[in-house]
Amino acid sequence: MAGYWEFNKADPSSVRIGVTQRDQFNNDDVGLAEALVREVIQNSSDAGNGAGSVKVRFSLKTLNSIETAELAKYFNGLQPHLDACGIKRPDYEEGAIRVLVIEDYNTKGLTGSFEEPDKDNFDNFWRAVGESEKSGQKGGRWGLGKLVYSSSSRVRSFFGATVRAGENSPSVMGQAVLANHSIGNVYYPAHGFWFEGRSGNGLNFQLPVNDPHAVEAFRTLFGVERSSQPGLSIIIPYFIDGITEDTILSGVVNNYYFPILAGKLEVEVGETLISASTFLDVAASVEKKGAHVPFPFVKEISDALGSTTAAGASGTIGDSRLLPDHLSPEQIEAMKAAFSAGNLVHLRVPVVLKPKGKAPQTGNIDLFIKALAEGEEPFSLFARGPITLPGERHFTGAVARGAMIAHDDIVAEFLGDAENPAHTAWNSNAEKLTSRWDSPRKTLSAIRQSLRDLYNMIADQKETQDEDALIDFFSLADKAQASKGKKKRVKKPKPEIPPREAAIRINPVNGGFEILAGPGAQQWSFPRRIRLRMAYDMIGADPFKRFSPFDFDLSKSKQIIFERTGGEIKAAKPNTLYFDVTGPDFYLKASGFDVVRDLIVDARAL
Repeated sequence: MAGYWEFNKADPSSVRIGVTQRDQFNNDDVGLAEALVREVIQNSSDAGNGAGSVKVRFSLKTLNSIETAELAKYFNGLQPHLDACGIKRPDYEEGAIRVLVIEDYNTKGLTGSFEEPDKDNFDNFWRAVGESEKSGQKGGRWGLGKLVYSSSSRVRSFFGATVRAGENSPSVMGQAVLANHSIGNVYYPAHGFWFEGRSGNGLNFQLPVNDPHAVEAFRTLFGVERSSQPGLSIIIPYFIDGITEDTILSGVVNNYYFPILAGKLEVEVGETLISASTFLDVAASVEKKGAHVPFPFVKEISDALGSTTAAGASGTIGDSRLLPDHLSPEQIEAMKAAFSAGNLVHLRVPVVLKPKGKAPQTGNIDLFIKALAEGEEPFSLFARGPITLPGERHFTGAVARGAMIAHDDIVAEFLGDAENPAHTAWNSNAEKLTSRWDSPRKTLSAIRQSLRDLYNMIADQKETQDEDALIDFFSLADKAQASKGKKKRVKKPKPEIPPREAAIRINPVNGGFEILAGPGAQQWSFPRRIRLRMAYDMIGADPFKRFSPFDFDLSKSKQIIFERTGGEIKAAKPNTLYFDVTGPDFYLKASGFDVVRDLIVDARAL
């Protein structure tokens, strides 16, 4: 066997940097199977060679006893390090040993030098953590996503086999991501490699295995199809329990419906091909989590995305939000008529972005809104290129279906810098965002709120009033007619009071609630504290005065789960919470309350 495992020795006097980011990819917003799917397809989409739609293949293989013995040989050299980290390597007697193979096609592979720190794809993939050279529509930003590969292995290890243009066979390397550890008096970092030899240029870099016989044995054991096709194959040995073909299919359907329906991506899971032509049939057979995705609506906006007939806003957003002044009265009336008729409304809005040290640049976002037909449910989609962001909820409460799509490079680059490591939501306080762009919070808020701003313009949701409805109950006598006997009732004059825009919106969810920023939050100064009180409703009594800690205790209960962006939370009393928000795009979700009791929530800005 040509390859071997080796860890560089660590200086015990250096600061120890632990691997603490795994929870970024296995949390309430996104589970591990979903995170694996998102990371794989995101990286493959970023590496597309432009020759056609990107194709990604997931193949699960269960090893027999002979194959399990062959697999064990690959890890004999890693065993002392596994023992030092308290990681037990499974064997055939303990149950099925599985391997997941992931391969992409119509991609470039890990380009760049094997021997130089050139920050190209090979160098960044194997040797960088928390760094990324990606920009524009590229999905990655944090350089942390590949942690999901080792997190999916019971021995915290994976292999990669890459072929680049002009090469005839794969180059293979492996990586273990364990923990900082020591064997005897020798200290080692968390990361170690399976490789063939070191570079002779003074940098001592680990070099991939290229021996033809070793590579062929590797391909045969793991079932790798790639031979000379450019691209990357990821092999995850001792694949964890709990992730199956069904969970992978679900992750693909729930997260990548947009690029698949647009014909830019195909995914094969086992024997199932998910493409634009098969998607609806596959989706119908997959158990979907969370809100129902209306795939015909997604297909409709995918088809309309490249249209040259979209209405265009004459003004730009960025310094300000989308306003009626950005559109002509004729445009607004035409969109109102289209919305009322149940047709798809499509508006292209220019956004001014300000990279630090550079001239301002303008890109476009596309907004889509459609009224609900009988029996349909509200839905919203926020997407940056092929990446959908399930944590963005700035259209919640609208009685419509809507989508905000950012596909121009400059807008996608801006939003990519705002994303969290799992690419599920945007963060107006992200370090990359604030360090690379001027006025990023105001710009991000304008983009996030643009879909709702358009909806408020074209959806007539105002309450209607019958001025005479209560005239027999509330009236004023006309004193000028008093001497004539019968008094004449006159209407009480209605003062002109402009409506106040709500700064806090509360939406019920199953077993809890959501707190979202309303338009009025734009007028706040920050930081700002929001006090939240919660109690189960009672008949004939004030639920807050009659609250009992036996109902729930926010400071102690592990059943109440909070998700938040744009602020920090602190339990003040068993039923009182402080939400200290830092900007006008805050969000808080609480779940885990008793689903058979009515929860009352009071939210006030202090």
